[in-house]
Amino acid sequence: MNESYQIISAAFAVSLSLSAFPAAITVKDAMRSPELKDVRLEGWLGAKMDRFISKRLVDPFLREQIFDEARQAFEFRNDDDAKVGGLWRGEFWGKEMLSSARVAEYLQNREFLSFVREECHRLMKFQDADGYLGSYSDKDLIHVRDQKACMQKMGWLSNWNLWNRKYAIWGMFMAYKATDDKTILASVEAQLNNWIDVVRRTGVPMCDLGTTVMNGMPPMSILKPLLMIYEETGNRKYLDFASEMLPLWDRDDGRCPNFFRNAASGKALHTWYPEPQRWAKSYEMLSCLDGLLEYYRVTGERRCLDTVVKIRDLLDKYEANPFGGIGFADKFIGAASRPNGASEICDAIHWMRLNVDLYLITGEDRYMDSVEMCYYNNFFAGVDRDGLFSAFAVRANARHEHKIACGYAYSHCCLNNIPRSFMDFASTVVTLDKEGVFHVNQFADATVTLNGVKFTIRGGYPVENKVTVEIVGSPKKVVFRKPSWCPKMDVTENGGTYVLSFDMNPRLIAAAQVPNPQDPSTIEETDKWAAKRNAFAWQKDVGLDVRRLYRKTPALALWNGPLLLAKSRRLGMNTEQLEDDTSVIGKGYRPILTRIESDRVMAAWDVRLVKEGEKDITAKVCDFQSVADFRFGDSFTWFSIWF
Repeated sequence: MNESYQIISAAFAVSLSLSAFPAAITVKDAMRSPELKDVRLEGWLGAKMDRFISKRLVDPFLREQIFDEARQAFEFRNDDDAKVGGLWRGEFWGKEMLSSARVAEYLQNREFLSFVREECHRLMKFQDADGYLGSYSDKDLIHVRDQKACMQKMGWLSNWNLWNRKYAIWGMFMAYKATDDKTILASVEAQLNNWIDVVRRTGVPMCDLGTTVMNGMPPMSILKPLLMIYEETGNRKYLDFASEMLPLWDRDDGRCPNFFRNAASGKALHTWYPEPQRWAKSYEMLSCLDGLLEYYRVTGERRCLDTVVKIRDLLDKYEANPFGGIGFADKFIGAASRPNGASEICDAIHWMRLNVDLYLITGEDRYMDSVEMCYYNNFFAGVDRDGLFSAFAVRANARHEHKIACGYAYSHCCLNNIPRSFMDFASTVVTLDKEGVFHVNQFADATVTLNGVKFTIRGGYPVENKVTVEIVGSPKKVVFRKPSWCPKMDVTENGGTYVLSFDMNPRLIAAAQVPNPQDPSTIEETDKWAAKRNAFAWQKDVGLDVRRLYRKTPALALWNGPLLLAKSRRLGMNTEQLEDDTSVIGKGYRPILTRIESDRVMAAWDVRLVKEGEKDITAKVCDFQSVADFRFGDSFTWFSIWF
């Protein structure tokens, strides 16, 4: 045990004596979730989730490799080897711990809970006496001091010091919540105090910290965990610091991103400032909005909730992508007006998190609609079926993008975050409102116990159209969400068992139907960026297989119920069929689906596009999340959603 670790451990009693009383929450959520230990996600997708959790989190060998590699960023503190800027390897440990801590609550596996606790203590051995625990050797390097030198050496103005530390703080805090280990909480408080102190000592406004072009959004995303720790400890320092941040998003000078004032404008987010491909980083921004929701819970400041709702609705309108999520690649650049689709998985994860929080706060079903569409498609398409890895981004055609980050073998930003979305979804399957009414929000196979009432949901949804919900207990009242895509849902009841029947509404949805309100003088550069980012490579000789399939004109995507469907080589479609860039958009065809057997995907169909007086157009399709959920063998996973 090193000296700094001893000091932190000894300080734990003092820390608790200063901040031992939880803070009262001003606004209670409209909905209460079950405890994770009282939920089991089942069925085809539940099994896919279980493989991921079993192999990456619970398996003793692989989890130790993952955490050991991630821990090295703190051991060697080499994220800032460039001296003028730095990398983001330090985020991987915190993201992996956030996932592990929540899964520990779900599994209630004593051995795994012990591992979570022990891994936190392993990391704490690298904590300095002043509380610093990070991956930068220069703990005060929290902004780009010399932009010219940074551009020359790194090629961009990269600094992720505070961002990395945020994730370590948050991950360890959630580990404390799962294990009730007070020494972990003491370490968290020491880290957070140091985080705040270094920001104040540096004297640079938070909007100028971190990676320069992002206007402080990555470091300011500390707001959510900062307030969660305030709620736990009652330490007023944390609430005061949170309150200091909000004026930076409500400025007379209009400095980006200025959430409060821009939200009120009603303008598409990517038009707020020039060059959205530079500043409008998707999940960093969504993380800041998460923080505003938590500030509303703590203080009751209504403008925080109203602002997030307005921005969320703008994103839903102007940034909807073809697979149920938002954004293009990793930016907000008017995805709803683009004839292609690419999405970083982190953006799907944080879009769902935002909607889950909005649902819990308000009780409005429309947020669950967004979670459902994103979870089954944009998100699950990125989860590899073998449970060992994930895509970095999913596309509408060709192949998904698998990559490693910063030279690490076991981690990238999305991969380590994925189990959090499993748990977010689990927390919303059934909820209870303030009047004692139960709400069944999701219909995939699951078992949930809440307030002593047990719900058993079966039927093979989202593939099948009939679901049974058996209820044991004495609920005051039960209501079932009617999905927004469903024109008709029938509910019958017999002796405590409900049968839900959904009109799956097979439908063709046109891409790029929202006009792009971006200034014509800037849209050309944004379009060039999008074409390159779709391939996730800037070099001319990289990603050529994807570049040549970049669409210039809109096409149609086929949906059945909440599932996006895709043509796939896994079902025998050949390269010519999959790369055909013609479209039936605007020609009046309608789809007819017939289920077929396949052991390669969750579900498969023969599709006929029919139009009176015209020859049928035929193809074999499967659920989008099955189409390319593997990191090897492009020849087997080649696909297209377009018709």
